[in-house]
Amino acid sequence: MTGGSLGLRTGSYGSLQQQVQNGGLQAQHLFVVRRPSKMSLSGSREKESINIAQLPPPALRSSAVSLHGNPCKNFAFPPPPPGDRRRPGPRPCPVCYLPVEQAIASMPSFPSASPVLRHITYYHDEHPIKTEPHGGSDFGGYPSLKQRNESFNIKESMTVHCGFVKGCRPGHQTGFDIDLDDLRELEQFHEVIVASAIFGNYDIIQQPKNIGDTARKKIPFFMFIDEETEAYMKNASVLNSTMRVGLWKIIIVHNIPYTDARRNGKVSFCLTLEHIGQESSDLSFRFLWRQNATFAISRHYRRFDVFEEAEANKAAGKYDNASIDYQIDFYKNDGLTPYSEAKLPITSDVPEGCVLIREHIPITNLFSCQWFNEVDRFTSRDQLSFSTVRDKIMAQVNWSVNMFMDCERRNFVLQAYHRDLLEQKAPPAGGYTSYPPPALVRGSAAGRTPVKKNPIKRKGDKRSGSRRHRKVIAGNRDNTSI
Repeated sequence: MTGGSLGLRTGSYGSLQQQVQNGGLQAQHLFVVRRPSKMSLSGSREKESINIAQLPPPALRSSAVSLHGNPCKNFAFPPPPPGDRRRPGPRPCPVCYLPVEQAIASMPSFPSASPVLRHITYYHDEHPIKTEPHGGSDFGGYPSLKQRNESFNIKESMTVHCGFVKGCRPGHQTGFDIDLDDLRELEQFHEVIVASAIFGNYDIIQQPKNIGDTARKKIPFFMFIDEETEAYMKNASVLNSTMRVGLWKIIIVHNIPYTDARRNGKVSFCLTLEHIGQESSDLSFRFLWRQNATFAISRHYRRFDVFEEAEANKAAGKYDNASIDYQIDFYKNDGLTPYSEAKLPITSDVPEGCVLIREHIPITNLFSCQWFNEVDRFTSRDQLSFSTVRDKIMAQVNWSVNMFMDCERRNFVLQAYHRDLLEQKAPPAGGYTSYPPPALVRGSAAGRTPVKKNPIKRKGDKRSGSRRHRKVIAGNRDNTSI
């Protein structure tokens, strides 16, 4: 892949002006309106029907923000800061958010149009049978290659695999089971949902920051955990009978379908909106409505190309090499090509998947299901399968994903290490605590655990680096909204 106009090769701050000149950030010509939707666990098994009315252009809708009153109208992306040897690597950049009240008042009153696809239902099979050697599971079913290929032929009404193939109700006797009281709460009407998950006791729960009174009252925060994580939190006196930890309502998942904690975490892709921090209405306006998009995810701060991402995963020991090679070879035969400027206005083939912002309409539900199906068929490294699913849907309908810059994500998401590394670096004295982001951990002299500069490497040891063990904390790096 060539560099130049693509900008972000040397860091997450990048050159936005350069990409605009190359058409990399052109908005799609779609009507964007928001459907207040209730949370759905992989969607109901009944048909989901959306009636799309004839809507005026966005500028004529009463809910739209007038350009004259939009403080972000003339927002100019500043140049990158000068290099800092004490703080190398990616960093946040300024993002213009509407004031909270204005963002809430600007929420569209109608659902966004779902191109072509209007009705989506999901496969149900009490006794799934594996008919082909590769891929699938008892939880997600065993779609054949023919079924996989047909599922990318988008029609007005479709039935696809989307996990929860067993049982009569997603989340009940399906594997990935949730208590009935929690299910009823999840199925209540919500306009905006914030959700995250911790499986395999892999992370320390962190509290969203800078959440205003309006968001606290109107937006539910759901944290899905498994029984292993529940036991650890109770032993650490973090979780009690209220099943709440700060803003988070804790949802216990029983009978998890996979032994791989990361793969269990991918189930949440089919459950609800993924990890959003700060005022959700601000983020939705900035990354969805203002961009005429229904799905937004940040791109990787360093890599744009799936082939490079695959090699990086192998070098870091993220998954066994043979499985990664099999997946990439399959995608090559399926039409995957290295990323280049010829793909513009698509700005990257590799996402940073810790934050997803999406509107629940049939086409985005289809995308999430298809993405999960690829993870279920191949490796749990979802960054390898993202672009294949996106491009196949884009080839069929007028739809795309807003892949915003990594430095914008870092403006409202703080990153921290996974629990095991945090405990190695600074063992908490009294249970859970809020850890600073990685740059502050590295830069702080107080309380730092001495580390040998030249550890002895033994044959067969996997490399372990801090950049490969970071997780998100919902929050806002800036205390003010521009």
